Amino acid sequence: MYHPAPYQDSNNPLGLPIYECWFCPTNWIGFSALLYHLEDGRCVKEDRIRTLAFETPEYGFYGNKLTDANPFFCFHCRAQFPQVSYLYHHAEHTPSCSYLLNPSECLGALRDFYIEYYECPGSDYVHF
Repeated sequence: MYHPAPYQDSNNPLGLPIYECWFCPTNWIGFSALLYHLEDGRCVKEDRIRTLAFETPEYGFYGNKLTDANPFFCFHCRAQFPQVSYLYHHAEHTPSCSYLLNPSECLGALRDFYIEYYECPGSDYVHF
């Protein structure tokens, strides 16, 4: 019996969630894209996304020293990254590491921390 393939968005072949920036009217495919946008320093203070990552109890599962050139790493495969958005991109696109995005895992907890932190924007907002 023939079953048509489900609709797949060519702009989002992995079916990643769409995230809206808390500060500007833009949408991003995947949490990694939103973080990359924020790390760019246009909507929040430069380096704030990076330093916030080290303010959670789980930081030992995805980050080493903030002063390292590659302070973020994948808990599963130990790949290292210079920005937290690169780590999320890795987890979103690597099936064996994607479980780390679950709410009970380290990257899921960090995502929830960012969401809770930025739901009520404060001094991090960049005014133009």
